[in-house]
Order: sequence, then C-alpha cells, then structure tokens
Amino acid sequence: MDTNTIELTDLARGLLRSSLEDIANVTLTPAVVANRIDVHFDRYLEKVANIERAGRSGAGEREAFEIARSFAREVLRISRSETNVSAKVA
Repeated sequence: MDTNTIELTDLARGLLRSSLEDIANVTLTPAVVANRIDVHFDRYLEKVANIERAGRSGAGEREAFEIARSFAREVLRISRSETNVSAKVA
C-alpha cells in the first residue's frame, strides 16, 4: 500500500483512529481486533447512510472507508508479526 497517496475524509480518519486504538491494545487478539475493525467500518457506513438520508452527499466516503480499513488491517498484520518476532527473540 502506497501510504504517500492516501487521502481520507474526516469520517474515514475517525474510523482509522478507532481501529488504531484497538490495534494498540495488545491485550486483544488479532482476530478480535480484526472483528472490531469491521464493526467500526459498519458503524461508519451507517453514519454515511444517515448523511445521505438527510439529503447530503456521502460521495467518496465508502471508498475512503475501504482505504482506512485496509490500512488498519495492514498495520494490524505488521504490528502483530513484529510482536511475534520480538517474542521469539526473547
């Protein structure tokens, strides 16, 4: 993933922030964090649906959410693999 070209909407930044907070919680297993990322994604999609029902445009939000979710999953994968490597070295 080329992180130099990522552009996120305000809502997508909130989604990413929530996901990264879960990733930082090392007491959660990777499977639990992955599920929580999906829950955050669904919650933010509902926010966009509410925006659209109110007659405003949600254009670009869904794509930005997909990018944020993909980025969070990649951070999860890397952070947990680094943790595993550190544990094996110790």
